[in-house]
Amino acid sequence: MRQANVIKGDIFFQWKYGFYLLYILCILVYMIIFSFFEGNLKNIIVACCVYSDPAAMGMFFMGALILLEKSQHVTSSIVISPVTPTQYIVGKVLSFAPISEIVGLILIIFGHTANVLLFMVGILLGSAIFSLCGIIVGTMVSNLNQYILGTVPFELVGFAPVIAYRAGVFWDNPLMLIHPGCAAMQLLEGNANMAFLSIISLVIWTYVIYRIADKCVKKMYQQVGE
Repeated sequence: MRQANVIKGDIFFQWKYGFYLLYILCILVYMIIFSFFEGNLKNIIVACCVYSDPAAMGMFFMGALILLEKSQHVTSSIVISPVTPTQYIVGKVLSFAPISEIVGLILIIFGHTANVLLFMVGILLGSAIFSLCGIIVGTMVSNLNQYILGTVPFELVGFAPVIAYRAGVFWDNPLMLIHPGCAAMQLLEGNANMAFLSIISLVIWTYVIYRIADKCVKKMYQQVGE
C-alpha cells in the first residue's frame, strides 16, 4: 500500500507541475519532424525518437522532479517518513514508465516495429535504466545547471553509439547488445532473434544501475537527515 501511495504521489506531482503537458508538446514536435521524411529513413528516425524519449526526456524530467522536491523540502518530509530508499526509487521509476509507454506507442504509429510486445518491453526497460541514471545524478546535485552538466556523460554514452548502431553500424553483431541502448533498440525494432540476449542485457544493466542509485539515495537520506 505504501509503495502504491508513493507512485500515486509522484504521478500527482508530475501532473501538478505540467510534466504531461510537456510530453504532449514533445509528441507534436516529433510528429512535425516525422512529416518531413519517408521510407526507411523515417523508420530509423522514429525508432531513434522513441528511444530518446525515455532517455533524454525521462532523465531531464527525473532531474527536474527531484530538484523540485528538494527546493520545496519534500525530500525532507520523505526522509522522516516510513518510505524506504527502495520505495523512493521504485516510485520514481514506475511513475514515469506509463507515460513513456504511451508516448512510445503513439510515436510508433509513424514508424514500424515487428513485435509490439517486445517494443513495449524495450520501452519499459529503457525507461527504467535512464530514470535510474536520472536519480543518480539528481540526488548528487543541488541546481539545474549542475544536473544538466551531470547528465552529459550519460547522454553521450547512451545516445551516440545507439544512433550509429541503428543506422547499420554492427547491427547484426550480438556483442553490441552489451550496450543497453543497443539492446533496447533491438527490442524497439521487435527483433525476436535478438530478444533473449537483449532482455538479459537490459535486466543486468537495470540491476547494476539500481544498486548504484540505491547507494546515492541512501546518501541523500543521510545528508538531508543531518
